[in-house]
Amino acid sequence: MSLPTTITLPLRADYGDKEDLDRYIRDLVFELQSMYENLTENINGYIRNSGDIDQSQWLPTLNGSVAGTFTYTQQVGWSIRQGIYTEVFADIIWSATTATGNIYLELPYKVANSDGMPFVGTVQPSNIAFAGSNLVINAIPNTYRGEIWSIGSGLATTNLAVPASGRLIIHLRYIGLDGE
Repeated sequence: MSLPTTITLPLRADYGDKEDLDRYIRDLVFELQSMYENLTENINGYIRNSGDIDQSQWLPTLNGSVAGTFTYTQQVGWSIRQGIYTEVFADIIWSATTATGNIYLELPYKVANSDGMPFVGTVQPSNIAFAGSNLVINAIPNTYRGEIWSIGSGLATTNLAVPASGRLIIHLRYIGLDGE
């Protein structure tokens, strides 16, 4: 959710005589409290809800461009949404998969549409063989996909093929769609 561009408060003229004054004040206070909660959620990110349940926890899920299942031994993820900015952290370990093709991470919010791929994050791999010197994650515009790419000096950037097993520690910040 992005910050509101307008604020609509109840008008005193809509409440009639003096007996309606209490109802007007209650409605006004409710609207002001709701506005404040929305503003703080946008500034602080979605951390807690009224039930004090942590809303930032997110279950990171890997996929292959050819569908299959992953056998996870660890899936730890956090997602913080501040307005349209989304930041994700993930630590994923899998021991087997039937997925094939190129590996990608399902993102919690749709990536804003963009020419090019400006949203690049870091990946720390473990027990994964790949050509190149590093892995990165690219948030693909207008999708829910964070594709894992192999990079290196003098090498073409290429999608990482789905490894049979391994560990990926990921950090990515991207701009998500408004109102999602």
